[in-house]
Amino acid sequence: MKRIVTLLTGLSTVAILALPARADFDFGDFLLGTGIGVGTSLIINSINQSSNANRYAPVSPQQEYYRGVEDGTNRAKYDNPRNSPDYDNGYQVGLQRS
Repeated sequence: MKRIVTLLTGLSTVAILALPARADFDFGDFLLGTGIGVGTSLIINSINQSSNANRYAPVSPQQEYYRGVEDGTNRAKYDNPRNSPDYDNGYQVGLQRS
């Protein structure tokens, strides 16, 4: 996600910097800059919404358990968005393994 945001920010910056340097800044230039900003914002918002939809989508108890084991083994931050007891159990097992 961070890579996509960085890429979009970089591309919008390049698009703005690619404009020739001029002393006269007109309304069309303003609209171009505004359009690039709004377009980038809409793309980032769309990515965030799909990421949240995937994060809270239902998964099987076995997947929750193994995700918890992996997080616990790697000492990752406790992350149980679906309040799954299977994730809790897996996380505890992972902490004991590490």
